[in-house]
Amino acid sequence: MQKEKWEAQLHEAQTQRDQFHRKNSQIAVLRFALFILSAWSFFQLVDGQYGYGPIFAAGLAGFCLALSAHQKNHRQLLEKEARIRVLTRCLMRFNGQWQQEPDTGEEYLSPDQPAMADLDVFGPRSLYQFCCMAILPQGRQALAAYFQDTVSADQIRQRQKTVEALIQAPDFMLEDWTCTHALSPQTAAALAYAKLVELVQPVSLPIPAWFIRWMPAVTLTLLGLSLLRWISPLCFILIFFVQSALALFSLGYVHQRLQAVAKVRQGLQNSLTRCQKLDASPLSSPLIDSLKVQLRQPNGLLKGVKQLDHLLSRLSLQANPFLYLPAQLFLLWDLQCVQTWNHWQAQAGQTWIVIMNQLGELEALEALAMMALTHPETCLPQFHETPAPVLTFTHLTHPLLNPDQAVGNDFTLDHSLTLVTGSNMSGKTTFMRTVGLNQILAAAGGPVCAQSMTTCGFTVLTSMRIRDDVNEGISTFYGELLRIRKIMDAIRQETPMLVLIDEIFKGTNSLDRIDGSAQVLKHLNHPWVRAMITTHDFELCELKEQAGLSLVNVHFEEHYQDQKIFFDYKLKPGRCTQRNAKYLMKMIGLTD
Repeated sequence: MQKEKWEAQLHEAQTQRDQFHRKNSQIAVLRFALFILSAWSFFQLVDGQYGYGPIFAAGLAGFCLALSAHQKNHRQLLEKEARIRVLTRCLMRFNGQWQQEPDTGEEYLSPDQPAMADLDVFGPRSLYQFCCMAILPQGRQALAAYFQDTVSADQIRQRQKTVEALIQAPDFMLEDWTCTHALSPQTAAALAYAKLVELVQPVSLPIPAWFIRWMPAVTLTLLGLSLLRWISPLCFILIFFVQSALALFSLGYVHQRLQAVAKVRQGLQNSLTRCQKLDASPLSSPLIDSLKVQLRQPNGLLKGVKQLDHLLSRLSLQANPFLYLPAQLFLLWDLQCVQTWNHWQAQAGQTWIVIMNQLGELEALEALAMMALTHPETCLPQFHETPAPVLTFTHLTHPLLNPDQAVGNDFTLDHSLTLVTGSNMSGKTTFMRTVGLNQILAAAGGPVCAQSMTTCGFTVLTSMRIRDDVNEGISTFYGELLRIRKIMDAIRQETPMLVLIDEIFKGTNSLDRIDGSAQVLKHLNHPWVRAMITTHDFELCELKEQAGLSLVNVHFEEHYQDQKIFFDYKLKPGRCTQRNAKYLMKMIGLTD
């Protein structure tokens, strides 16, 4: 199973990390020794003992090699630490610790989509929190959009093909996650779409491009001629004064803009690494193939980021004032970099933004594939577009429950109305959330927790977690009325609707509840609606005969053994015939 493989990879990565730590310490000691040797031999040379020249040269060369080895070892150490973070997060999906993940997607909750809160799609202990391994803002937003938006069956099938390819390549996903987890939070935030759009705008220059290109050459030529005494030094001084004024002028807005570009250097290099690994992989799907084609284009990311990385290497000169100041004064360094930047963004800037969005989408699809890697039994559902909506499944389980404890159920929603009855704690609400969450997963293009599932592009509508609002003067019952009203308005669109209503009208007296519920059932009785309603009112179960509704009754039940209550959480046909409220009250000491 994938868990055992990840555990072995985690142990290996931890061992390698410790080795790199030890190697870092060894290189640091060697580098210090070579520095002392070089410094000592240098002072001997200064003292006139020229025989120490080879020792100084060897010590200096060794110091440079040790410095290079330290940088390489440090990069490998950071990579192993990122890999350990990824594997630790993956294994959290097996032991329930995924609920400690900080990214819950709570910011995507909206009053306009109450199903996202009712079904635990976003928020603490949610589907988003379980699936999401995305680091880029584009990846997080794409995953949220997959769960929120309704798309065509063809679009879903396209996503399924990519998810299926990723499920077959967990090692590629691990490498890709390792790349993204190497990014600092600040760098990842700087790669957000809006910031990239702002970043790739050309920098306006107050002077012509040809002047920037040729002015340093003229200045250096005049410097050489004046040193040869072929011209008066005043000619060089005058031109150098003008050029220095331009260089100092560019230290303002231009320098600030280039600093913003330099801050995303790690993200650019990271994106290049991801693209190179994707391009070299055998993965194939419509999305992946399209991305590979764009990468290989003349102005694709593979070429564009290499060009930009060369520019960013030049910008790193700003960190060394002894080199940067002469380069700025004699070569108009910042203005030269701006020209290179403007040329790059005109050729590849917009392509880069598009590809970054697609890399974010790849992250979202990898998050969907996580479900198949962490659950023993999943499938990619079949989508059928028929006049009458279809939803049928075998051994459907709750995606967020421990697979060892989750109980699977088989069912087909082929009636407009399905009434679910059962005693308290028997599993009615959990079953509805199981159906709703798996439908959300299916519509996103991901695998569902079932042996098989056939569905269509349902819009999911819910009335489950109703809260009062003291500030607005809305009681729980009135809040439920408003929610039901929105459902009634939505089903007028005559598109496939999956309606989930928990304990309908539980906030009022039994007579009004039964009368009101009967009216709601009649309004939901449409061929394009598949509604599932839980209730304790057995009178509603008889409406099929009385009102001619397309209605089916199912139930959950319990059994007793040695004065203890047990639930099997298996769905059964017909209405419930048992009650356990008195037993539960007696069990906790409320009654005799």
